[in-house]
Amino acid sequence: MAETSKEDRQLPASEQRLRKAREEGNVPRSRDVAHLLVMGAGMGALALMGPSLADGMRRLMASTFAFDGQVRLYFLDALQPTLAHFGDLGWRTLAILLSVCAAAIAASTIPGGFNLSVKVLGVKISRISPASGLKRIFSLRNLVEFLKLSLLASLLGAIGSWYAMDRFPEFAALSHGSLVGSVGHAMALVVGGLGLSMLLLFALALFDVPFQWFRHRADLRMTRDEAKREHRESEGDPQLKGQIRSRQREAARRRMLSAVPSADIVVVNPTHYAVAIRYDEAAGGAPRVVAKGLDELAMRIQAIARESGVPVLSAPPLARALYAHVELDQEIPQALYVAVAQVLVYVYQLKRWIPGRSTAPQAPVDLPVPTEMDPKHSEKGKHA
Repeated sequence: MAETSKEDRQLPASEQRLRKAREEGNVPRSRDVAHLLVMGAGMGALALMGPSLADGMRRLMASTFAFDGQVRLYFLDALQPTLAHFGDLGWRTLAILLSVCAAAIAASTIPGGFNLSVKVLGVKISRISPASGLKRIFSLRNLVEFLKLSLLASLLGAIGSWYAMDRFPEFAALSHGSLVGSVGHAMALVVGGLGLSMLLLFALALFDVPFQWFRHRADLRMTRDEAKREHRESEGDPQLKGQIRSRQREAARRRMLSAVPSADIVVVNPTHYAVAIRYDEAAGGAPRVVAKGLDELAMRIQAIARESGVPVLSAPPLARALYAHVELDQEIPQALYVAVAQVLVYVYQLKRWIPGRSTAPQAPVDLPVPTEMDPKHSEKGKHA
């Protein structure tokens, strides 16, 4: 099953999967880099502060074992020099420890970068389950890590043994020299041994960093089903999205139809197009299209207009031009100003007309609609 699972994971990890893994604290880490930086920080601190540290130890020992023949009145006065040297030595030692701690923190960001995740602190049943724990302990990955650490320990032990045997005369001579010279020489020998160990750790880190990055990406590879599931979760279910879009269109249609009773006039084709126009003198500007529709929706707009007492004018070229070039709640283009102005004049005449007292206003005909704005003429030009 494991081999089949690995074979199925042929797709590289997506950005969303990598981001989710990072939020959960799953980032590539290299232990060899941590070993290298910690040892390097310790060696550098000893190399820089070794002489002053050795001098501080000498002063502390000299102050501790010195014999003062004068009788001191207070015991604390006798301890004051010793405590001062001890405090100075403590601060220097603390500086070395802080440098090592800083190196350890810096090592935790390589190669995955700095990452602070609180999800790692959460309690998971799989972490405390004995079965899952035994499975992790005896997994192939932990076996490889154990063999790698065993090899590293063996190589470091071999280098340390060779270095100790090679420098044995110098180590043996430390007991015959002065205290100051012996401490300084001992620190120099320790720094030399750490330097040889760092060469080995550096070589291992050069291999381990790209290996950890590659293994992390391999662990996050996806199957085709996982990729499809992630796409549905991020983009949404196509069927559900279709239903949502359908509901949105229906809601927009209801809002548009509710604006038809407030229109000044509806220009129709008369069966294929219907466009409702409204002019607000108080707001100023050009007239706006408040509703438009095609076929069944056009018939619905006409029916609502007649029920609401809104005039309906049959002007096919103008209806086609308005439907093609003007969106909802947008002003009409300048090219249609004259045609729409004649229509509005007709509307105002209808509002002032009193049946029985005068003849009914004549509906405008042959409205000046530019040929290039009429979709019917444009289609003929293309076919020609």
